[in-house]
Amino acid sequence: KLDVRVGKIVEAWPHPDSEKLWCERIDVGEGAPREIASGIRAYYAEPSDLEGRSVLVVCNLKPAKLGGFPSNGMVLCGTSADGSVVEFVEPPAESPPGERV
Repeated sequence: KLDVRVGKIVEAWPHPDSEKLWCERIDVGEGAPREIASGIRAYYAEPSDLEGRSVLVVCNLKPAKLGGFPSNGMVLCGTSADGSVVEFVEPPAESPPGERV
């Protein structure tokens, strides 16, 4: 079973060694934000495009290193049929961080 929770992106910064990755701190209702790397930099140009957004996070994945950055989850996105558009799957606006989906 997937553990999908509402998260809020608290901070985002470009990965220092990859032009494809964003590094994010995401509040998923735990004691501290999770650090997650996402390969969406081609679709979101600035940290401000990410920070403050509510997203859905798969929380029970095995930690992985993406470009050497320890990633502790995965942000869910949808892609257009031709791959030209990638967008976050957004929870309802009133959903608090940590709420299970």
